Amino acid sequence: MDTTRLIIILGYFIIVFGIGFYASRFVKDSTDFLLAGRRLGLVLTAATLAATHFGGGFVMGGGQDGYTVGLSGIAFAVGTGLGLITLGLVAAKPLRKLALYTVPDYLELRYNSKIVRALGALLSLVAIVGIVAAQVGASRGALTILGISPQAGAVVATLLFIAYTAFSGMWGVTLTDGIQIIIIFIGLPIAAILGVQNAGGWAAMQQTIATLPVPGGVDAFFSPIGRGVPVMLGIIIPVIMYDLIGQDFYQRLFSAKDENTARNASILAGIILLTFGVFPAIAGMSARAIFGEIPATASALPMLITQVLPVGVGAIVVAAILAAVMSTADSLLIAGTSHITNDFYIKLINPEIANDTKRLLNISRLWTVILGVGALFFALAMPGIIRVLIFSYTMYASGVFVPVVLGLLWKGGTDKGAIAGIVVGSLTGLAGVMKWVSYGLVPNIVAGGLASLAAYVVISLVTQRKEA
Repeated sequence: MDTTRLIIILGYFIIVFGIGFYASRFVKDSTDFLLAGRRLGLVLTAATLAATHFGGGFVMGGGQDGYTVGLSGIAFAVGTGLGLITLGLVAAKPLRKLALYTVPDYLELRYNSKIVRALGALLSLVAIVGIVAAQVGASRGALTILGISPQAGAVVATLLFIAYTAFSGMWGVTLTDGIQIIIIFIGLPIAAILGVQNAGGWAAMQQTIATLPVPGGVDAFFSPIGRGVPVMLGIIIPVIMYDLIGQDFYQRLFSAKDENTARNASILAGIILLTFGVFPAIAGMSARAIFGEIPATASALPMLITQVLPVGVGAIVVAAILAAVMSTADSLLIAGTSHITNDFYIKLINPEIANDTKRLLNISRLWTVILGVGALFFALAMPGIIRVLIFSYTMYASGVFVPVVLGLLWKGGTDKGAIAGIVVGSLTGLAGVMKWVSYGLVPNIVAGGLASLAAYVVISLVTQRKEA
């Protein structure tokens, strides 16, 4: 185990925990815990929105895609950036103006149906737990770079983000996200630039890659659309769909001090993601040029860090990866807690508890811990279930996208249309993921969205009340 790297990472952990503990002083009630008192300004809102997407998939996955397919490995990053820009232009302002807590809040308000709320909250919650479990797995992979055992690394990282999230809620998440964004901004460009330098420069990389069996040849490898437009769209469109309905993103918008801040922050965060999304892919490309063919493509970025980068720089990059993982995980924990406390406990089980702010705050903290520990358990003891839980990501976006977005744009949607859209869309997406049916080149989430659209429109038209 490298002592220098370990000291730097431990220092990073201490700073993050210290910030979370400091932020806990500002948490007086459940609104402070879940929405930072609705007082976030432009910079903090944009930072926490961007940090929510800077996860293990963005960094580690981007590096793996860069190694495998080249510059078109930016597809996921492009989807995240365009998704947040679209969110800012379409939904951020009108939904923040309503001063809600969750996306299911909007669904019940729009359709006057607790069934619609419950369906949306349940699908979102299960998806959130699955994605948090995936982040736990990513932290496990990152800490193995330091020589720490995967299980121990996952436990340490998970307990840390559970602790500061449970202490400080959205205030702590927002402040730590700000620090994590700074680390990411430093670490990722350094990794990419030094990787290219060690490969001999951009031109030398092209010459080296030309001698390797890369998909489509060297020209495709260095093209931003080298994997093909249909494949790129198959990655980008689902991400945009989720961004427009994801509770983790709306939670940040609802935390902004006003609707204009929410809109502008979402657009700014999207621009940030588009700008920095290229660096993981370039780092992966340089790893391909330096190491050639390796047995596991997921090892490309870790190999670059351990074998090429200087010790101190490598530690910063590992910290950047952990920052990316933790910034996504803490965002999702708060989002999941909002579903449990607001959508189920207050709205469906015990409405009177809304007046007992202290008790509600304690319940929120308890469920933050429960969700985090549950995700850790799934990631360590039952790795197969993560894939099952991630299916709900597709189910959630397939079913809920149309009722949320079209509900904003079309007044004719009804509660029965929304229920039909959620059920039909979710089952269609699930059928594709489970390989019960094949939709060809159409992504499962898009096929589910189209089925949801058809069911939503048809049932809404049939059940609309006729006005005199």
